[in-house]
Amino acid sequence: MERKQFLKKQEYVSDTGLVLVETLIERKVTEQHAEKLLRRTTLSTLICLGLGVIFILLQGAALNFLTLIASGFLYLYIGLFLICLLFMKNAKKKLDKAEKEFEELRSEVIDRQEQLWDTAELWGKRYELFKFLNEEYSVNLFHK
Repeated sequence: MERKQFLKKQEYVSDTGLVLVETLIERKVTEQHAEKLLRRTTLSTLICLGLGVIFILLQGAALNFLTLIASGFLYLYIGLFLICLLFMKNAKKKLDKAEKEFEELRSEVIDRQEQLWDTAELWGKRYELFKFLNEEYSVNLFHK
């Protein structure tokens, strides 16, 4: 809400542009959340993989095929590892979708600059808005 009041108060963009810029910011935030989710799931998968390596190292010389099959930990570990992989795959899909939606809208805003900043006054303030968006939200509208 604060963002909308700042943009309207400063009159940096038309009403249509305001909606597009807000949507662009929301999609960037969604993309950042998806990135964090992917990092977390990747880390949990690596930790799970590390647990398996530690288990094998702790077994040492006593490790053979029959004891490995009889171990209940092995089945729990395989299940946990598969779940981690599924979560990681799902997080990657979410990130890809969020990146695609953000990039499509960003390209649309860049292509429609003449319509969104239709007056000479707004066109002159466009750089300030672009700079603000780049610094605050990492939304780069200077070029495709």
